Amino acid sequence: MGGVLTERFIQHSVADRLNQVYYKRKPAFVSTEVYTRLKRADVLLSFMRARGRPYVVVVEAKSRTTIHQLKLRADRAKTAWTGRIVSAALIASLSAVLGYEWYFNALNSLLLLGFFLLGSTLISLLVTWMRLSFTHSISAIQQLGRYPANESWIAVGSDTFVKDREFRILQKQCRKNGVGLIVVDERARLKLLVIPQPRHTFNDYLNRYGKRREILAEIDHHPDYGPTPPERRQNRRRFLNIALLLATTSLLVLLVYEKRYGPVVPDPFTDPRFRTPADVRVGGDLDPFGAAPAPAVPPAECPVITRNQPRFVVADAIVPEAAASARLAALSAAGMRGQALFSVDCLQEGGRPGWVVVYTGTTYPDAQLARQAAVTYRKLLHRLAVPVLLASESELARLR
Repeated sequence: MGGVLTERFIQHSVADRLNQVYYKRKPAFVSTEVYTRLKRADVLLSFMRARGRPYVVVVEAKSRTTIHQLKLRADRAKTAWTGRIVSAALIASLSAVLGYEWYFNALNSLLLLGFFLLGSTLISLLVTWMRLSFTHSISAIQQLGRYPANESWIAVGSDTFVKDREFRILQKQCRKNGVGLIVVDERARLKLLVIPQPRHTFNDYLNRYGKRREILAEIDHHPDYGPTPPERRQNRRRFLNIALLLATTSLLVLLVYEKRYGPVVPDPFTDPRFRTPADVRVGGDLDPFGAAPAPAVPPAECPVITRNQPRFVVADAIVPEAAASARLAALSAAGMRGQALFSVDCLQEGGRPGWVVVYTGTTYPDAQLARQAAVTYRKLLHRLAVPVLLASESELARLR
């Protein structure tokens, strides 16, 4: 279709296809130029949202001939109120300062009143000069707000705007005000650029229109109930916000709980079995020629025994002093505690000089008790998968 897209063409394109391609409700009332008691809606679409709850969608169509109504203009009322609010805030601050410095009198009150009037005028001029976005509005959006409806759209032709900047401003203002935006091309196809925000879902706006009875008679015949696409989108966004809020709150609760009471999930590495022995060094540079042997743990003094009363111990290993620390580290890594060392010279049988005995740390008054303890100790080593270094006959050692 050549030429400029007229407003009537845009109206009929929206009336023919909006419900067909987007809302898909049956039955639905669609008409152009429907009058309220005071205004006229370019396109009105109505259907049943729930039982006894009609839903109203209005569309305001604009073309190149009415583009001036789609441009952002300064709103005198918003500008004036902005100046008054800012002036009142400044006057309140000034009043607090003056009240702190000296008591008010008649002269101060007159000065404050004069400052307020002058400041309100000057600030209003300043706001107008700064062209703040919240003091500007689009007349088509304001006009659309006078039509009672649950959802509102603005429909424009694809050739309406010449400057992309003005079109982007219209899109931004539509999102800000919760108004949908439809672009109609020369083939009467609709492109929904901005989705409107539903309002007052269950309000009956249909009673504001003159054809209420005719519309209800048409749409209340085996209707399809359910939310509209903008409502479903709004609900998804709400559920997402609720989930995000709950997740954030739960995280904060967990952090406060762990800080005040303790960890919610116990740290497995706090178990004594995973602690690094004091004589084991973790980290540091590696020796390229092989790890340096750990320093030998000096043997303790002989276990204390009473004279003429023999004592027995359960020996885990009889090794050189240099290998004793490695054996203790292996036992500690397996979760075993309490092992100790003493020199082989403390044994009644004697031994090699410089060798030490790694034992369980407990002495026994007779061989029978020590033998039972040796059997239990050997089973524990097998269960923990720790290598056994002594044969069973060598586990029982007698002290001098």
